[in-house]
Amino acid sequence: MIKKIIIIALIPILLFACSTLKSVEKLSDKELVDKYYKTDLKLYMTKRAGSGYSTSPSPPKEYVGKGNNKISKLERKLEIMRQELIRRGYIP
Repeated sequence: MIKKIIIIALIPILLFACSTLKSVEKLSDKELVDKYYKTDLKLYMTKRAGSGYSTSPSPPKEYVGKGNNKISKLERKLEIMRQELIRRGYIP
């Protein structure tokens, strides 16, 4: 009984994970552009949050390097999507 409940609970999670992990080549043009703009906005917000505009005190030193890692991941994602948009002819 418990296994059945666990399986029923995991099916939507697995379906969601499979649909969100599509490669860039398999996305439609509209999905690719939407994902590109969302990632670009997320990168902007992450950079702005880490730039010192906040009124909170500075974070402990062990947390300082984690923002740079997140920014570099977002930049890599954005570059992959930008290359695909160039290949499809949306960006000259």
